Amino acid sequence: MTRKRRGFTLVELLVVIAIIGVLVALLLPAIQAAREAARRANCVSNLKQFGIAMQTYHDALKTFPAGCCMPRPPNNVMSENECFSSFHGMLLPFFEEEGLKSLYNSKLDWQHQWGGTPMGVKVAVVPAAVIPVFVCPSNSGDNPYDDRLLNEIFLAAVTGSYLPGQLYGTTNYLICKGCTDQWCSNVVRDNSANNGPGLGSLKYEKGMFDANYAVAIRKITDGTNNTIAMGEGAHGLAWPIAAMTTGKDTAKRNTPASPDTFGKFRTGWTPWICGQVSFTSIAGPTGLYESNMYFCTLEPINKNPVTTTQAHDADETNNCRRSWELAKGHKNFGVYAIPGAGHSVGNARSDHPGGANFLFADGSVHFLNEDINLLTYQWMSTIQGEETVDVPKD
Repeated sequence: MTRKRRGFTLVELLVVIAIIGVLVALLLPAIQAAREAARRANCVSNLKQFGIAMQTYHDALKTFPAGCCMPRPPNNVMSENECFSSFHGMLLPFFEEEGLKSLYNSKLDWQHQWGGTPMGVKVAVVPAAVIPVFVCPSNSGDNPYDDRLLNEIFLAAVTGSYLPGQLYGTTNYLICKGCTDQWCSNVVRDNSANNGPGLGSLKYEKGMFDANYAVAIRKITDGTNNTIAMGEGAHGLAWPIAAMTTGKDTAKRNTPASPDTFGKFRTGWTPWICGQVSFTSIAGPTGLYESNMYFCTLEPINKNPVTTTQAHDADETNNCRRSWELAKGHKNFGVYAIPGAGHSVGNARSDHPGGANFLFADGSVHFLNEDINLLTYQWMSTIQGEETVDVPKD
């Protein structure tokens, strides 16, 4: 007597498929969360390597690196096209990137860093270099990045600059300028007339980094464990840049820039090789909306669109002024600033949900929530603000 084999009925098959679908729906978020946790841990590791590199640099040279190195001509006006070394470039030897550092010619500004001339053709190897420790694994932006409009400006305005199609290695780790967007003044040549009403000395808003300004540990009187050194600066389609042609464009601070003349979507990307900011004379007529390796704490973490980083052309004559909307009558202010005279500095942001990682001057890394109290966030960004701050627990 033969037995009949019984197969799955259609109903049973559909039930099995439904169960599998439910299990996948339950497991997928957990898998994605685990992957993001791993990426965030990798990001923390990258920032800790920056911390070690900065401390090693300080041991060797008795200061942390400057934000960038620019020559100061006799008339005290910095050139718009002469940034000879960025913060990231100065740290290259301390990341065991001696091979790359050997290609970097300290006698040339960043637009002319060819990095080799095979077959007699100037191939800009150095600016296109992708350095893994400079990039957050959660970041979704292209690396290296193709900014066609920037290249066109170079070709038209900078003699012997990069060839068409030049790519740029990016970084997602920015240096902290403090809670000031000024480019016309720094602690070395402080002029209290440049400060907003009630702010007193510029030291109350100054961060660890600025152009031609290198800080020693002894100058961080607020304490290295309370002072932000670096933060994240994500780029990609999720991070459009604001359509600001001057720092006075407060209405455009929250409006994304339109695509460039080549139809390319503009984002707040940062080339690791360039430490200088774009100037209003370039941003206005060309529509070059740029981010930079600096960030400040005038605006909340993860503000979207990303604030443009730029300076007024007359900034370095020390004749600029700002207007402020003060939220508190206190020298250490909690404000949403209204910049003047063409100033603006980008905000910190990340592709990690809910906040961003920050490196502190003592080498520790903390995840700060995007809804952190703005005043507390600003206090942590200054080096001599005389505040008492409890760094939020991760």
